[in-house]
Amino acid sequence: MVDRQKVESVEQMLKNMEIQPQIHKSILTAMNQLYEIEQKLKKYSDPGNLQRNVSKMKDAFKEFGLSYEDPMGQPFKETRTDLDATISGSGTENLVVVEVIKPIIRILLRKESVELKKVVQKGIVIVESQKES
Repeated sequence: MVDRQKVESVEQMLKNMEIQPQIHKSILTAMNQLYEIEQKLKKYSDPGNLQRNVSKMKDAFKEFGLSYEDPMGQPFKETRTDLDATISGSGTENLVVVEVIKPIIRILLRKESVELKKVVQKGIVIVESQKES
């Protein structure tokens, strides 16, 4: 059984959070660049052990409640509100993210014992129909 008082608290919190949190554009730019660095490290290996530095930077953003999500390979439906997608190819069934231009950036909002993640930047992706095996 869900505690009614907690449900009411969450509902009130959601009403109070209708305004989108404003994150300075330079912070979003820094997070997008960090995401790109991380992707290049995955693609070209990491001879200088730079992933450790990337992880520390991600942890620093996390202290401010900010994080990014890489939606690569995730299924896409038109009802998904955290992605702006361009469809590649002719099919529109079984769409999957095949390229990420910008990651999803979220902020963690806390009030008392309630936590809520809100999207501050939609992911920009390219999706493609995947044939079923």
